[in-house]
Amino acid sequence: CPFRLDVLDFQEKMAGGRYNAAYKTFKNAVGFPEIVAALCSEYCAAVCPRKDVDAAVQLNLLERTCVTKATRKDPPAYNLPIKEERIGIIGGGMSGLACALRLASKKYRVTVFEKTDRLGGRSADLLPAKILEEDIRRQFQHEKYDLRLNTEIKDLTDLKNENFAAVYGTTGSGGSDFGVGCFESDDSGTEGFRADTRFFAGGGLTGKDVMHALADGLDMAWAIEVYLKTGKKEYPEKPQASRVVVDLDKLAKMPPVFVSRPVFTDEEAVAEAKRCIRCQCDACKAYCDLSAFTGKWPREMRDDIMTTVMASESMIHKTPAVRLLNMCTQCRCCDEGCPEHIQLGGMIKEARHRLHQQNKMPGAYHQFWLNDMDFSNSEFAMIRKAAPGHADCAYAFFPGCHLSGADPEYVTEPYHWLLGKDPGTGLLLRCCGVPADWAGNDEMHDAELAALKSDWTSLGCPTLITTCPSCERHLAEYLPEIKTISLYERLLQLGYCEAERRMNRPLLSSLFSVFDPCSARDRTGMQDAVRKLAEGAGLTLEELPKGDKHGCCGFGGNVAVANPAFAEYIGKARSGLRDNPYIVYCINCREVFQDAGKKSLHLLDILFDINTADWRLPDFTQRRANKILLKEQLLKEVWGEEMSDKPEAFDFKMIMVPEIREKMNRLKLLESDLGNVLAFSLQTKRRTYNAERDVYRCYRELGHITCWLEYRPHIAETESASAVKTHTEKGKLGIQNEQEYEIVNIFTHRMKIEIEAVWNGRKTDADLR
Repeated sequence: CPFRLDVLDFQEKMAGGRYNAAYKTFKNAVGFPEIVAALCSEYCAAVCPRKDVDAAVQLNLLERTCVTKATRKDPPAYNLPIKEERIGIIGGGMSGLACALRLASKKYRVTVFEKTDRLGGRSADLLPAKILEEDIRRQFQHEKYDLRLNTEIKDLTDLKNENFAAVYGTTGSGGSDFGVGCFESDDSGTEGFRADTRFFAGGGLTGKDVMHALADGLDMAWAIEVYLKTGKKEYPEKPQASRVVVDLDKLAKMPPVFVSRPVFTDEEAVAEAKRCIRCQCDACKAYCDLSAFTGKWPREMRDDIMTTVMASESMIHKTPAVRLLNMCTQCRCCDEGCPEHIQLGGMIKEARHRLHQQNKMPGAYHQFWLNDMDFSNSEFAMIRKAAPGHADCAYAFFPGCHLSGADPEYVTEPYHWLLGKDPGTGLLLRCCGVPADWAGNDEMHDAELAALKSDWTSLGCPTLITTCPSCERHLAEYLPEIKTISLYERLLQLGYCEAERRMNRPLLSSLFSVFDPCSARDRTGMQDAVRKLAEGAGLTLEELPKGDKHGCCGFGGNVAVANPAFAEYIGKARSGLRDNPYIVYCINCREVFQDAGKKSLHLLDILFDINTADWRLPDFTQRRANKILLKEQLLKEVWGEEMSDKPEAFDFKMIMVPEIREKMNRLKLLESDLGNVLAFSLQTKRRTYNAERDVYRCYRELGHITCWLEYRPHIAETESASAVKTHTEKGKLGIQNEQEYEIVNIFTHRMKIEIEAVWNGRKTDADLR
């Protein structure tokens, strides 16, 4: 469409019978709706996908119906200040009038020169005078401009006393360009003409038909205004052909509504407008969960993201995409699924890093996982050792951090097997650092990569045997010098066979589907090894509909804190790809699917008979304890060493019902977090007491969040239950230092509470947190 009409918006309004709204969309695009509806050659029909199935949507007939049935056609009257700049327009055809209309509505001083006694140019020969004159009158009814009929401009020197800032020459086919040249020319004028006046030319003068000439006038108005404001000569981008790839097999036939009348009836207009399939590239919504969930197209995301990451000193600078940026799973399916390979995922990743650099990143979105990464790389959980009796190693087992938290056997069983086949296999037990990358924290990420590389070097630069596809992809991107091989490929290399499997036989009767994690996409070696091992174990497999192009399970990018509903949405979508139970080889995928109610098994469950029953991952507190237990167990079993470093324990015990533990897991809190809040309350007495509920309430800042507890001390067993009735009375009796506390409720928020000058009637230490 030469007018860049928003066809989708127009069709939607027509399909709803909203003639006035559709008329507004049409008029804003074309300038003179009655004239265009009467003369338009319907260029869109030549590219309408329906032309190859039944018939193109009759857009021009819909336009005629719209201008006939609309009841509110008069343009609005804007009370704007008159601008000083004067613009001359040579030619009163539709191109000149379109340019004049746009500039006059912006309150520029416009003068139109027409050598004949009528307006409209070629259109006057094609249309009844009533239609032409009425549309021109209506659109100009609120605008003031100087119209000079019967005034021929033979040379630009005729205008030298007019003081025009710009001149638009549209003298029609075969007309004069006054020696300046076409509108792409950078010449500012001719000899004898004002040197500070810019000349523009277009319309029929440049060989365009009536509709394209009219559109040219609208474009030249934009170009003239740009020149007046910036001093630069620029032109609107030319409309580009759509790159939509049409699948005609999926396009159902809908015969057109043929009529002999000039316009449709209301019912006919709705029916014809609904034939429009609203053709647009929807690959991003087909491949990108974020686009599908939010309903946003990449261009809208781009604009919001650019606004968010734009550097600004203002305290009220808008940041509309902060949550959106932290909802991306970084699966990169959108990049690969886009026909134009628009790297939306890469843009979001870069924007996260900029957010962090500008101190705009909400720390609470990533705090839990960064703390978990720190613990995994601490002296309580990290192991960096060559095999017993070896100084270095050619291979080292690198299981990642989440697998060991799920169950220590996920690490001990494969490692003992590897040692049995290759006694020189070392062990590197730590996090790869991807949470820092997902958080956009360059400093932390660089430090983690440097530490990981140092550990790898100290082991003799071995090939790392990975179990986590995210670790493997992360290393390939940032530390390509570190060679990796998946555990599953290494098992096959070392001769793993079905006879070593100890899984219960009843499971073999099920039909399974392998779910390839997004980080393993296109890693055919890993994928093939997983399937060979599963089939070797006697399982029957059925592939998922999209192969490995189905996207993330919902764990990637640490999105669950930024938007739990989005993470749940993805998990349910991936769970429904097949009714079969899944075989996964990413422990995070198994966690997501179990939360969504989807039966799934990790491949290691099958190969080493670990958790083949209805087993659920432990809560986060137990996972951290598992990491400590794993290190202690491996040091003792493999190297005969005792673990000396262990986290300090609290000198009190917390009692929680399962519902509280479930809420704690949902809020990404550990038992040690609650212990820190409670210890702070006991130490400082910064708490309130609710006598009606017999509970204390306290809070403490934990990094970027504030955690609140409601708790109730337990009376020691040696005391008589009837000795006291409330804890207030108990305090009066001098009973203190209870060792057990019942956690009644917990909640968190991102609000920061300033330290009060007075707490419960007494001064407080301002340094307390």
